[in-house]
Amino acid sequence: MASQVLSGSSNPSYTNNTGQNVRVVINFMMNVDGMSWGGVSYSAGAREFVVGKGIVIYLTTKQLGSVTILKEGGTYPVDIALAPTETFSAICGPYNIVIVKEDGT
Repeated sequence: MASQVLSGSSNPSYTNNTGQNVRVVINFMMNVDGMSWGGVSYSAGAREFVVGKGIVIYLTTKQLGSVTILKEGGTYPVDIALAPTETFSAICGPYNIVIVKEDGT
């Protein structure tokens, strides 16, 4: 398996049972509420956002003094490494993720 594509309508989950390291490349996840990978967890709280290669857009509003920010960019990991037996999961809407084994086979 050179790579594996995870694509669906909600909540991806993957366990690395390849016996080697893998890359989890997030091409697109919409309405993200949280993610966890390799023992790290992140919760978006009340903010839902879109994440993917080169894009992070928060979809909710934020009050900053007397100014309301309608969209706010930021950074978020979109290329994650997993050791053998580690897992990746997300609470989100539609997604497209590619799993690439370390040796490419």
